[in-house]
Amino acid sequence: MRVRFGRAAMRNGTELAVWLGLDVGTSSVKAVLLDDGGTVLGRGSGAVRTVRDGPDRAEQAPEDYVGAAAAATEQAFRGVGDVRLRGIGLSGQTPTLVVVDDGGEAVRPAIGWQDTRAKRQAVELERELGDPLPLIGTSLPWSASACPAKMRWLAEHEPETVRRGRTLLQPKDYLGLVLTGSAMSDPWSSKGLCHVLTASPASAVVEATGWPVSAVPVLAQGWTARGTLTEAGAKALGLKAAGVPVSVGCSDAMSGMLALGALTEPASFVLTGTSSMTGTSVRAGPDQAHPLYVIPPECSPMTVVYGPTQSSGASVEWAGRMLGRTPDEVVALAGQARRRPVFVPYLSGERAPVWRGDVRAVLAGLGADDGPAELAAAVLAGVSLADRHVLQTAATLLGAAGSGPVRLGGHAGRDRRWWEVRGRTLGVDLEAVDDTDPPSRGAAMTAMAASGTDLAAAVGRLAAPVHHVPVTAEARREAERAYAVYLRWAGHTLDSDY
Repeated sequence: MRVRFGRAAMRNGTELAVWLGLDVGTSSVKAVLLDDGGTVLGRGSGAVRTVRDGPDRAEQAPEDYVGAAAAATEQAFRGVGDVRLRGIGLSGQTPTLVVVDDGGEAVRPAIGWQDTRAKRQAVELERELGDPLPLIGTSLPWSASACPAKMRWLAEHEPETVRRGRTLLQPKDYLGLVLTGSAMSDPWSSKGLCHVLTASPASAVVEATGWPVSAVPVLAQGWTARGTLTEAGAKALGLKAAGVPVSVGCSDAMSGMLALGALTEPASFVLTGTSSMTGTSVRAGPDQAHPLYVIPPECSPMTVVYGPTQSSGASVEWAGRMLGRTPDEVVALAGQARRRPVFVPYLSGERAPVWRGDVRAVLAGLGADDGPAELAAAVLAGVSLADRHVLQTAATLLGAAGSGPVRLGGHAGRDRRWWEVRGRTLGVDLEAVDDTDPPSRGAAMTAMAASGTDLAAAVGRLAAPVHHVPVTAEARREAERAYAVYLRWAGHTLDSDY
């Protein structure tokens, strides 16, 4: 379908075919418009607000996802010209619970992945259900951030929500419902609700939360089509392109891995955002790898052992608030530091590989001569060392040395200031992927695949440029020392009672 926004966009006398990727993130919906060769023709962003009106609470209005997607889409197409939109791909934050009724309307605000009010319910589920592997097909921790604990909290505190709710979706699935009328999800985004190996409802888990099994959505692989853009969906995005395929879509983690090439060939990676998604993909791996996630081959072209940290970009934002600087100014300030104190970034508890919401950050080794630059340097190093903790855990679980290159995605992949930080903390060569938002690029890849292209071919055609960054022997030695100190202080905070 053609989309007209201004002057004609042509290449070799032919109207351009384009792919739209939409990623529903924590603070915004981002859009990218790619041509058939992966060149970025346009980008856009629309804000999503998080309401924190109580202890450990983080909620969002599902309607904001649609409005933000429309704003991002308009920006991405602005000035591009007369092009042929071939497909729309989706990606999004997880686990964020969106409850919709029979008419597809949201029953209540979405409960975000940062919401940890369901701590007690998580402990109860772990005690009652035990090993998650036979129940859901993967070693998902029974954490407060996961969907089952949130579902039990709703059943206990909002029985009317359970009565009215028809289907449990993720944010990108809610957007997909608006665009196509299809309430679908993919198995990995809905882990905890389904058995990821069979794509069938995890009946014992769902029933233990107080919800009916019928609330589990229809499931399909993220790179397949959930349907086509309806007239109403096109209007919601501000497009005149009804009829183009829309992908089921993947979690932002999987979409980012896809964009980094980590789902089509073995690779270790760090995908940065509000949190980090860090891990290693292999052709054949373990069935479970507690305390990390395992994306099994039933859900992905490759097995992936990975974990999400709690605070990556969020730590830099915190430092900015403390110092009265923007996150970019914090990164610049770190380059002026004479030394780096120790920072363990458990500001809001920690996910992988710790999985404890009660731990808190440590800032140690400060001196009287230290100032804002040293604090900034400590925060950047701590964020990267937390990623190394996940990478080393993955390497141990896989029986690998963990010394190969690491692919960097997100802002850290494009920002040369971060490359030095990563080299002196990770201690390995880097492959920096030149894309500010890999999940939206990965979403565009699912759009191409959902339109009939082989997934590996779609990844190859739409891939971003990669910069190879060798790390010096001195940086490797410094990284070993820094990591040893980091682990000692991380152990200290895990043993402390806050």
